[in-house]
Amino acid sequence: MALENLQLYLEKLVLINLTKQELVVKVIELQEAHKKSFDDYFKLYHSKKEDTTKHKEEIDFLNKKIEELFEKVASEQVHKERYKKVADLKLGNTFNANATWVDKIVFVLKEAGRPLRSSDIIEVLLKNDISFRTITNKQKGLSTHLTKALKYGRIIGTKQKGQNGYLFSLADTQDDTEYLRSNCGAVKNSK
Repeated sequence: MALENLQLYLEKLVLINLTKQELVVKVIELQEAHKKSFDDYFKLYHSKKEDTTKHKEEIDFLNKKIEELFEKVASEQVHKERYKKVADLKLGNTFNANATWVDKIVFVLKEAGRPLRSSDIIEVLLKNDISFRTITNKQKGLSTHLTKALKYGRIIGTKQKGQNGYLFSLADTQDDTEYLRSNCGAVKNSK
């Protein structure tokens, strides 16, 4: 404390002994130092403000990326579930072998959740239906039942350009869903 008082006393003594011109120079130096300090503070403030803006933009960008990734994961989950249905069918987890052939075809298409070619239907029936395995010509055996299903309006066959055969899909009717529940086993994703 005594040291600080001594320093203040010496500063006052020096200022008192300065001439007017020296005092003016001293004041100008102090004003320049003050202006420089203020400019440095102003630059620092604006650089921090710019950094904050950049960080906010980066955070917004990263939040959008996270949102896109969540949407992608959700989409992947939907695709995974769709193909899991086909895998369940191929493993025989939900198939009723005692249903009629037309009902089996409709059930396979319903569980797949997408249009299938006759070769895909044959693959599922081979893995799930013992009586289908005994048929000598699988394509002809299935063709008869596909024709019936088309005739009854239970499925729709669509010809694809540049490809042999048809792509079979369900005819959208509520009766099929109820009929499949009662005769072919549980339908996982009903409308």
